[in-house]
Amino acid sequence: MSKVALGLAGAGGVAGTGAFAAYQGGLFSTSTVRETLTKEGYELVNTDEQFKSFFTEFKSDGEFMKEVNKHKQAGETLEGDDGTKGKLALKALCSSYLDSKDKLDNAIKWCVLRIQDKQPSGKTWITDDGGSNGADWKNALTKSRAAMVSHGVEGISLDTQSDQDYSKIKEWCLKNKKLPINTKNKTIQSNASSWCSK
Repeated sequence: MSKVALGLAGAGGVAGTGAFAAYQGGLFSTSTVRETLTKEGYELVNTDEQFKSFFTEFKSDGEFMKEVNKHKQAGETLEGDDGTKGKLALKALCSSYLDSKDKLDNAIKWCVLRIQDKQPSGKTWITDDGGSNGADWKNALTKSRAAMVSHGVEGISLDTQSDQDYSKIKEWCLKNKKLPINTKNKTIQSNASSWCSK
């Protein structure tokens, strides 16, 4: 075989390998975003109240408003909306994302429930301020310290003092409650429901 033929064969092999890797990575996936999310255990925003809440939370995000404005009714202005109109536009936006094959990242940002969006069974989430002088966070740290140590939560040890160091549990809770509900985050969701609630 000539050097040119060998070079072409080698280039074809590299291109074929790249195409196979792209296929395996889902670049040419035939699954819709909805199918992918369902398979990975995500919970979708699905009630009017949830859509309204998400709209009001994200409406200060320019990228979000650019996307949601593509689905508003003619003549509507959503920027000052309390969510009454915005929830309908967001519902349409999420529907378009879920039926697509390439809008997974945005669907995860704006169309799936996060841990904080689901109340723990028989409990309520501790508020960001933690009640009077952070009393709820202090109690949570006292109650959950050993479990947090066994799970290797950074900054928490058996010597961590509830009165001085309660900001560490608060920081963990506020960060992790923003994660999406999915199969991968089940342990974090379970821990958050236990450690970050009262």
